[in-house]
Amino acid sequence: MRLLFPFLTVVLMASCNTGFNGNDEAKATATQWAEAYFNCDFKDAANYTTPESEQWLRFAASNTTEEDLKLVNGGATASAEEYFTVANDTLRVVTVTVRNFLKATAVGAPAEIQQEGTFLVTVVHRNGEWKVRMEGLPRNEKQSRD
Repeated sequence: MRLLFPFLTVVLMASCNTGFNGNDEAKATATQWAEAYFNCDFKDAANYTTPESEQWLRFAASNTTEEDLKLVNGGATASAEEYFTVANDTLRVVTVTVRNFLKATAVGAPAEIQQEGTFLVTVVHRNGEWKVRMEGLPRNEKQSRD
């Protein structure tokens, strides 16, 4: 009986775990945002961002040309590889790999497609939803050697 009570307590606590996790949802939000963003669908990307991040989407859209849109043509794909929690349960930094996306070039230089890049995407939990928080334009963490 002495061992039964602690055992039952642990089992009960484990079965009643209603703690906040959200890892899959955070990764899904980061992936959906990246697919929209890197396909230059900034209107759809806005659905996955915090309100204060929309300024960065407007900036990116204002610097996207018709030639850029033709070049990317919806071919960018994204997948969330991993995440880590920062400071609390409502903030995740998700590592997203993007393939066949429009590479940022100097103003006036012709655009080109980059085969693969890695981006760190900050995702926050607000009002029951995960949203991407942009503090600037995405930066490729894995630079090509071209």
